[in-house]
Amino acid sequence: MEAHSPKRAEQASLPALSTGVQLDALVTREALRGERTVSIARSVFCAALLARLLAVDVPTSPGTYARSLIEVPLLLGAIAASLYVWWRSGRMDASPHLILIAVGLDALLCFLALLPNVLWPWEGYPGILHVPDVAALLISVSASAFRLVRRAVLLATAANVLSALVLIVLDRALNGSHLYGFWGPASLFFILLLTAASAALLVTMRTLRVVELGARSTLRAERAQRNLSVMLHEHHDVKTSLSAALIDTDLLRRELVRVEPASAERMLRKLEQLRESVEEVASTMGHMRERTLRELDALRATAPAEVGEATRGALRVVRRRYQAVKVDVTDRAERTAVLFAGGHDVLERVLLNLLVNACEGTDERGASSVTLDARPLGGGRVAIEVKDDGPGFHATPSPKPGGSGQGLGFVAGMVESSGGLVLRANLPGGGAKVTLELLEAPV
Repeated sequence: MEAHSPKRAEQASLPALSTGVQLDALVTREALRGERTVSIARSVFCAALLARLLAVDVPTSPGTYARSLIEVPLLLGAIAASLYVWWRSGRMDASPHLILIAVGLDALLCFLALLPNVLWPWEGYPGILHVPDVAALLISVSASAFRLVRRAVLLATAANVLSALVLIVLDRALNGSHLYGFWGPASLFFILLLTAASAALLVTMRTLRVVELGARSTLRAERAQRNLSVMLHEHHDVKTSLSAALIDTDLLRRELVRVEPASAERMLRKLEQLRESVEEVASTMGHMRERTLRELDALRATAPAEVGEATRGALRVVRRRYQAVKVDVTDRAERTAVLFAGGHDVLERVLLNLLVNACEGTDERGASSVTLDARPLGGGRVAIEVKDDGPGFHATPSPKPGGSGQGLGFVAGMVESSGGLVLRANLPGGGAKVTLELLEAPV
């Protein structure tokens, strides 16, 4: 056991060394998911603009025809690039630089889409600041918040501010005589643009904070799960050593039979004390193992579990072990599904524990009949009830010889980890009832 402990301790400490790297990887993964959302929105936006261009802007003049020659390939290329970014960002080997490239693509797309308005103005053209299309720059800055990267927001802001300045300067130089006002609309536009940038940066920072907290919690849970697994391995080694110690005490007891009676009696008493101590340590290690298994189950995600299916697995054990006990499961219980930490397998262990406790009862007597029922509580919650005609609950943790109440402790721990509640009571006519209040699984 000592030869393996340092290696296991070293393995348990490895995740702590790479927590920062893992955190960055998780945040990047979430940012790339956001990029997929933006890519879909960009594709839909470009497709709508293309449909509008083909349906409304009929080429009737050389300027309109030149606009179409630029905008149609531009929009088709933007749709193709968006679909490529959407596909690429979903791959495991996607680079975080893809996010900055997509931000640059947004800014370039907006600039090139607005540039024909300046180069080929139509009759009655009011100026670029009075065209609704200029709102694309605001949308581009706002959409950068989905990237969860502060550099992406700053890049989007800088690129779109530069695009706006170039467009306004060109528009002023080429179409100055057609403009209806300048300084008022220009100042208002830049105020809106900087407001959108500030809002995007704030949303990014707050969302990133939530993602980081969630990522750290996930990493802590994974590290705890690895440490608990190491503990289970150590428990196996300690259990092996304790078993060897118990075998040695039995062999020593046999040897003492050949020694003088008076001396042997004293040594046997000490040997019995040693054996009791070893058994006590073994019992404690068993409880530690149960608690560790419970913690490992609690770390697993909550998942839907059918009570009927979990009960059938438990009944196969109960009916084979307690053939004299009548165990009934109602139709309501068969049709009920709940949300449980660890899903079906852990719920089956919990129900098996409750049914075994009901069948065993106390050292004096057990139950002759057990019923498992379920009923709705309202508000998306259900109650699973296990009732028996046994002796009921006692004031002590466990009235069974050698019992410690660990069974119900496991049940309570797993139910609470599932967001539920455990209630137990003695029935007026005799017997006991354990009620599990749990969230109902969506159909």
